[in-house]
Amino acid sequence: MRSKIVIVAAAVVSMVLTAGMAAADQVQEQLRLMEQRMAEMEDRLQATSDELSTAKATVNEQQGLLTEAGLVDEDDKGVRSAVGDFMALFDVSGVAAASFNYRIVESDIDSNDDGTIANGGLTGGNSYFTKPNSNTFQVDQIWLTVDKTPTEDSRGGAHFEFVTGATADAQGGSGVDQPYLYTGYASYLAPIGNGIQVDLGRLATPLGAEVLQTNGTWFATIGNVFALQPVTHTGVSFSTDIVDGVGFTFGVVNEVYSDTFTSVDNDKAYYGQFQFGGEKWGLNVGGIIGDDDANAATACTGCDTLTSVVDVTATADPTENLSLWANFDWAHTNGEDIAGHGDSLGFSVAGRMGLTETMGIASRFEYVWAEDTLIGATDDGEVISLTTTLDKTLAENLVTRLELRWDHSLEDNAATFAGDDEDQLVAMWQMFYEF
Repeated sequence: MRSKIVIVAAAVVSMVLTAGMAAADQVQEQLRLMEQRMAEMEDRLQATSDELSTAKATVNEQQGLLTEAGLVDEDDKGVRSAVGDFMALFDVSGVAAASFNYRIVESDIDSNDDGTIANGGLTGGNSYFTKPNSNTFQVDQIWLTVDKTPTEDSRGGAHFEFVTGATADAQGGSGVDQPYLYTGYASYLAPIGNGIQVDLGRLATPLGAEVLQTNGTWFATIGNVFALQPVTHTGVSFSTDIVDGVGFTFGVVNEVYSDTFTSVDNDKAYYGQFQFGGEKWGLNVGGIIGDDDANAATACTGCDTLTSVVDVTATADPTENLSLWANFDWAHTNGEDIAGHGDSLGFSVAGRMGLTETMGIASRFEYVWAEDTLIGATDDGEVISLTTTLDKTLAENLVTRLELRWDHSLEDNAATFAGDDEDQLVAMWQMFYEF
């Protein structure tokens, strides 16, 4: 019996020893594989380290070549180029806009029945019924703005804007496909008081509520009251903040309306404007007065002409979704030696309501009256206008607009306005991208 127990015990011990030896063999195999993988990883790390060393040596070599060539600043190791310096100093922005418009109701002023109406108006380049082409696609404007605003740390600056398209052509450009210098001037921030900014060159007028740059207004078309105001001036302006919320601008320019790069005579025009503003409101009161022979209805030599424009613009943002503005203008021209003299008045009110974060609707109502002696007619001229525009942001910086505009002439003065009780109804689709 004892021999059987011994035999069984020997068998159990043999089995345990056999299993332990097998387990030990597996552990040894796993350790061997791990050592092999670690060796492979060390080889790869060494190869990567060699590659990095080679790349670093190449970079150092290239850095040395660039330094020797004067293309690298040694202090910050940054690449120096004219383009890089320019972009660091100047802000570049602009807009590209195109549209399709269709004149639903045509005025009798389209005497040739060719889809084109007269481009009349009280000032050169500005007109009533401001969409003269019917059933047409057009490039409204390609606008480029480059600006370096002077600051206390860098008191010099410059600003210039080029525009092409229908906007440029309407403002006296050489064609819709030619660049037109809208503004261009040099600036200096004088260390006087709160700082006086001096701008010398071609300047945008501070008067009025609307601007030609389409992304700066709620509407695809410019209003009729805009025709009573100057657009740009060539001269010098001085602007400053008197106290918090109160600013003042004063300028001396060549003409009131006609913006020429050189003066046509020794006379000048002078403008000034006070700007008042709060968190949700603003009020600008200003005007311009001076000689403006180029605006005379009958050209003559030595004409004693004096033209003035008084402008009042108010803005308000009563809620986050609602913005409003109102604009009033009174233009007066006198002088015995010219045919075109008298008064014209205009006012407009507009508002925009945000419907959603990406959609809004805006509306504008206008009334313009011009004295018969000013427009060379037997009766005074009167125009009313109503514009409604729906805007929608399609993508980042991309906006589309649908606009319906109605212009109505109350008097029979086809020289500047349409015929008696004539209407123009225009539908327009516009897209613009701002950058």
